[in-house]
Amino acid sequence: MEETAKKEKKQSEITEEKDKQPAGKDKEKKEDQELSEEDKLLQEELEMLVERLGEKDTSLYRPALEELRRQIRSSTTSMTSVPKPLKFLRPHYAKLKDIYQNMAPGENKQFCADVVSVLAMTMSSERECLKYRLLGSQEELASWGHEYVRHLAGEVAKEWQEIEEGDKAQQELLLKLVKEIVPYNMAHNAEHEACDLLMEVERLDMLDTYIDENAYSKVCLYLTSCVSYVPEPENSALLKCALNIFRKFNRYPEALRLALMLNDVELVENIFTSCKDIVIQKQMSFMLGRHGMFLELNEDVDDCEDLTEIMSNVQLNSNFLALAREHAHKRTHTHTHKRRAQAHTLGHT
Repeated sequence: MEETAKKEKKQSEITEEKDKQPAGKDKEKKEDQELSEEDKLLQEELEMLVERLGEKDTSLYRPALEELRRQIRSSTTSMTSVPKPLKFLRPHYAKLKDIYQNMAPGENKQFCADVVSVLAMTMSSERECLKYRLLGSQEELASWGHEYVRHLAGEVAKEWQEIEEGDKAQQELLLKLVKEIVPYNMAHNAEHEACDLLMEVERLDMLDTYIDENAYSKVCLYLTSCVSYVPEPENSALLKCALNIFRKFNRYPEALRLALMLNDVELVENIFTSCKDIVIQKQMSFMLGRHGMFLELNEDVDDCEDLTEIMSNVQLNSNFLALAREHAHKRTHTHTHKRRAQAHTLGHT
């Protein structure tokens, strides 16, 4: 009985070991079976290109790198899932890093760094995407697609938090990348990402350079929405940045609202007097009256008396009564119209 039990136990252990072993192999086989003929050809081609980079014949490097770059670029313009070239090159990531290290300085080495930088986006958590970008050819970021730009921006923000304040050279390198990322985001409806990056590197003043008529409203809305979530003095910096943008595009009431939030009387007066449109000045006067702030205007200001009256809330009661009368008149007119319509309908029936 004991021998039989031992045999059964041994047999079960062998079965379990067999079940464990082929699991990975079966998965690999299954993935291979799922690959279409086109995908298999692509996988083989990419593997061949990597092999060429490992050979001693340096004349093979440039064509291999150009083809690798072409394959990756064609697949990273839109990234709803991991592109196949990146997926097939994953197992060769370490090898490509070694190839880069062993290459002689020059264009080929820079192009190899570009490829490794893009692969690092899906392979590395050690900011190697940024590291190899800085070592690469510095060509246009847009050529690698939005997902690459977004990933790089995240690594720039993390790196900025960790570099020492006195390391001006590294800061300049990162700011150079920021100056490429922000206009790209602005041109591709990713204004919030540009704002996030500039907030991280504490350079919101750079927004003024890249913002235009089409983007300023979205940018200001995002900046003012973030105010509640950041401490002092960052919240004031966000308000001032949005205020300056509004003034740049002559949006005086919006700028005045932010100046009131900052409780800066001198700035409020400056915004009010810099506006030359009397209708908008009256609108701002109502805002100031509602806020309980009165400005001493010079007598040479157009419609000085009217603006002073509005700010003083002198006509507030009569304005409310006029509004109430107008509202009541509209309601009466609407009811009369409905009764006439009903009577007309009954007359026909």
